[in-house]
Amino acid sequence: MPETSTMQTLTEVRGDLVLAALCVGQFRAPCQIDSDRLLVQADEALGQALHALGLELRMTSEPFTPAPLFAPEQTILGQVAHGSVARRASVHVHGSHDHDADAPEEPAGRGSNA
Repeated sequence: MPETSTMQTLTEVRGDLVLAALCVGQFRAPCQIDSDRLLVQADEALGQALHALGLELRMTSEPFTPAPLFAPEQTILGQVAHGSVARRASVHVHGSHDHDADAPEEPAGRGSNA
């Protein structure tokens, strides 16, 4: 389990969390992902963008444990060094999906959706 940090001033985000996460990702901001909210480091520009999307924002002061993909590199390295983060990778690869090998090719150019 990742270590929690000291108290920080954060912005709690509630509402459409997928939309919120996409916005936070565009800012490449560290983000803690909970089941009913996101916590991000207080940032005026990010806050304005989240507010413009109609999300509920509230300032809070609490420990901050950003998700590994959003955490600053130094935080991730510290967690790995202390054995608190398990890293896994999986790869899914499959061959060509040539379903209609005998079907004629479509002519080049714009096709019709009709």
